[in-house]
Amino acid sequence: MLSLILTGLLKLSLMLTELLKLSLIDTELVKLSLILTELLKLSLIDTELLKLSLIDTELLKLSLILTELLKLSLMLTELLKLSLILTELLKLSLILTELLKLSPIITASLRLSLLLTQ
Repeated sequence: MLSLILTGLLKLSLMLTELLKLSLIDTELVKLSLILTELLKLSLIDTELLKLSLIDTELLKLSLILTELLKLSLMLTELLKLSLILTELLKLSLILTELLKLSPIITASLRLSLLLTQ
C-alpha cells in the first residue's frame, strides 16, 4: 500500500513538474506578448512619423508655391515700375506734342522779331 501511495505521490510530483513547466512557458508567452505590445506601439509611432513626414512634404510644396508667388510678385512690381516710367514718357510725349503745336507760332514770332530788328 505504501508503494501505491509513493507511486501516486510520484505521479503528482511529475504532474506538478509539468504544471511548473507550463507555467514557465506561460510566463514566457506573457513576456512575448508584452514585447509584441511594445512593437505595436512603436509601429503606431512610426505611422505617426510617416504622417508627419507627409505633412512636411506638403508644407515644402506650399513653400515652393509661395516662393514662385513671391517671384511673380517681384515681376509684377517691376512691371508697375515700368508702367510708371511709361506714364512719365507719355506725359513727356504730350508736352512735346504741345510744344510742336506751338512751334509754328514760335517760328512766326521769330520771323517777325527778325523783320523788326532789320
